[in-house]
Amino acid sequence: MGAKWSDNVTVTLTSDGTSFRYQSNGLPSHDLAKAYLVPIGQEQPFTNFEIKATDGFVKASPIDVTIPLTPVYSETVTQTSLGMIGVMISGAPLFNDYENPQRSIVAMDDQHIQDGAAFLDSCNGHPLQQGNSYHYHASPPCVTQTVDTGGEHSAMIGVLLDGFPIYGPQGDAGTIVGNADLDECSGHLGRTPEFPAGIYHYHLTTKDAPYSIDCYHGKVDASLVNAAMGGGPRGGGPDFAAVAQTLGVTQHALMDALGAQMPPNFKAAASALGITEEALRAAMPPPPN
Repeated sequence: MGAKWSDNVTVTLTSDGTSFRYQSNGLPSHDLAKAYLVPIGQEQPFTNFEIKATDGFVKASPIDVTIPLTPVYSETVTQTSLGMIGVMISGAPLFNDYENPQRSIVAMDDQHIQDGAAFLDSCNGHPLQQGNSYHYHASPPCVTQTVDTGGEHSAMIGVLLDGFPIYGPQGDAGTIVGNADLDECSGHLGRTPEFPAGIYHYHLTTKDAPYSIDCYHGKVDASLVNAAMGGGPRGGGPDFAAVAQTLGVTQHALMDALGAQMPPNFKAAASALGITEEALRAAMPPPPN
């Protein structure tokens, strides 16, 4: 893959050579803030917070996910969901811009600081309310400053779940890339240090929203998207096997019904599963912050 993966990340090719397996402890390799401003309750926008010291609060949330090695560009885009949308070289996941399923509250524009503790740290990341799944909502300077060179295109800092690479805000000759330079999914076709012949790739931006990536322009497996909602497959997200057991359906049927669109159409999913919408909503965990 050519990226400078941190020591807490293991990347291995699958036996058929079509995908790669990414494993990490879910924690970033860089330092965290000493404390985080954590919302109290689920009502949004958040107005009530408590300060949580990082030690003893932020915890490892292992990630183990298989991603296509040869991504396929699609003219039809798929919205990214709340939760993990990509994996980063630091070992932590990437989330999209938003704090709510309605996609109306942008995390980077909803920063709060109280008594020296911030909602988002200087790396543009934070944990979920339970202290799990530390993640980024924008380009993380703690990562880009270790791999980028002034006057040059950003180095690869991650991979989206569709398989296309993720870069920081520097474009050709080190120019800062803005949303006007990118498509609706914050990507474009061009040469990069790792792909000199050119490839479709995403940029995390620093000027204005969207700072992260709001849709996939590559074909992405619906079950992978749903499994990632809330933190990451086997990594701090919802236990869909448990949800399926609660509802008396198979996990495969549950994920097929939910589909790749987030937030899901609960009414249609419930109908496909032969259950009530109320039962489905009750069995599903609340969205991540």
